[in-house]
Amino acid sequence: MKKQLFLLALGATALVGCTSTEVVDEGVQSNAIGFENVVNKSSRAVEGDLTNNLFDNFMVYGYYTKPGMTTPIQIFNAVSVRKTTETSDSKTVNKWVYDGTRYWVPGCTYFFYAYSCGDVALSTGMGNPSFSLFDGTNPTIDDRALTIKQYLCDSNHQHDLVTAENENITAKETGNPEVALTFNHALCKVKANFTTDFPEGYKVYISNVYMSTFYNRADYNVGTGVWTNFAGDNNNPPYVLLNVADNGFVENKTGSELETTEAFIIPKLYDTKINENVKLHFKISIVKDNETILERSIVGTWSPQWVRGNIYRYNIVVSGSSAGIEPIVFAAEQSLGNNGSSWENSTSLNMVFGVDTNPNPANL
Repeated sequence: MKKQLFLLALGATALVGCTSTEVVDEGVQSNAIGFENVVNKSSRAVEGDLTNNLFDNFMVYGYYTKPGMTTPIQIFNAVSVRKTTETSDSKTVNKWVYDGTRYWVPGCTYFFYAYSCGDVALSTGMGNPSFSLFDGTNPTIDDRALTIKQYLCDSNHQHDLVTAENENITAKETGNPEVALTFNHALCKVKANFTTDFPEGYKVYISNVYMSTFYNRADYNVGTGVWTNFAGDNNNPPYVLLNVADNGFVENKTGSELETTEAFIIPKLYDTKINENVKLHFKISIVKDNETILERSIVGTWSPQWVRGNIYRYNIVVSGSSAGIEPIVFAAEQSLGNNGSSWENSTSLNMVFGVDTNPNPANL
């Protein structure tokens, strides 16, 4: 068998949760419930993310309680809050509005939850937001927080999901501020980056890059920020594409690399003890003097430790000897990096490579 060496390294950074910005009192009635700007203007725009310019709508849920009550009073249930602009004294400011003004009840305690999925509400089959209320057993705050049940995240649904909560607000007679909602990313993101150290004159073409065998549905508790009840479809296995440019190739020279698009994924700490694995598939074609000397489908298998709000970049180096193509060998290491985009470092991984015997089950 002929030989080449693949070196896989993982580099990652994580998007800092969006924080609320300073808000100037624009004269909103003190007894009317309003919402303040929710997106951190300093966050760097990343492909597919909801940024300050793109974030125009979120769905809000809310209720209040007061001493002696056994059932909360729900005042917001999937109410759309929309961004508008107002101009005053030659200055344009963003305002967040909704239909049917709600008002503060002095002395009551309020709880608010919100989400936005690609700047729109979730549609049928993509996730079911459910607002759990009191059931007479005196549940905790988290038991009655907004939960997005069976959220879908795969090739059929690729959007940035951001959520926020603001709990235990006591309403005053006057001077109630706007509700501050700090949105954070509920998903993680993955991408791959290919380089090569084949000798000069070789080109390594990369195609058919995708991931499979991950959990594509789960429940998300907006109050706790925790994913549970993970599921996958065994009859129609999930996959997600990591696209590269048409006829993309890399060479052994400075600046030659091939980066895939990013994909949103439900974060999970996969358990190696029960063989919870994810697969990364790609096809390689090694070309020398316009002749294809090797063409092979490759699959990498590992148990990722994915955390929400992180982006994971898999740096794959394709290499081989100048004397010919020898048996395929693989090694993996972790590389960490922070390129100034406020992404945090990820956890390490061990990925095992081999020949992909079923390279295209979804007819990609």
